[in-house]
Amino acid sequence: MQVQSVCHDTLPWLISFSLDLFHASMPTVGVFASIFDSTSRILLVRHAYGTRRWSTPGGRVEPGESPLAALHREVSEEIACEIRIGPLIGVYAKPYRDDVVLSFAATIISGIPQPRPPEISDVAFLSRDCLPPDLAFNSRVRIDDALEERRGLVRVFDTATSLDSSFDTHARSHAKA
Repeated sequence: MQVQSVCHDTLPWLISFSLDLFHASMPTVGVFASIFDSTSRILLVRHAYGTRRWSTPGGRVEPGESPLAALHREVSEEIACEIRIGPLIGVYAKPYRDDVVLSFAATIISGIPQPRPPEISDVAFLSRDCLPPDLAFNSRVRIDDALEERRGLVRVFDTATSLDSSFDTHARSHAKA
């Protein structure tokens, strides 16, 4: 058996290249909480950066962090509340962006929702008929699923503005009747 020798000068580069290649193929994972008040309005946050769109509280899972720990951290960072995480509403995949989002039902166990700068500029409980018109398509789908009290969904987005129809039927079969 032959063993190929690697020069010490190239070893750090090879390790770095291998890790970059490994991480490049890993999808990003996001987690979001659907929190309702006593009148069934959903809590939305408005980001203070980028397109300043509204969404449910949440964000990216950091390396080495569990999705549940990430959701607790993100909600605390964005609205200064502690939550109890409930059932999984759905898994939302965007293969064209190598992105997967987990959406959970949640309830506030301490704190009063308030925007936490610099990340969040506004916080509001909104009814379905008062949702902002400029919600991103994927956020609207997640929010609609939460408002319909659906659980255990799998949704795959073809593009930023359409669902893969083969998964839409599957998702409806798991929806609350």
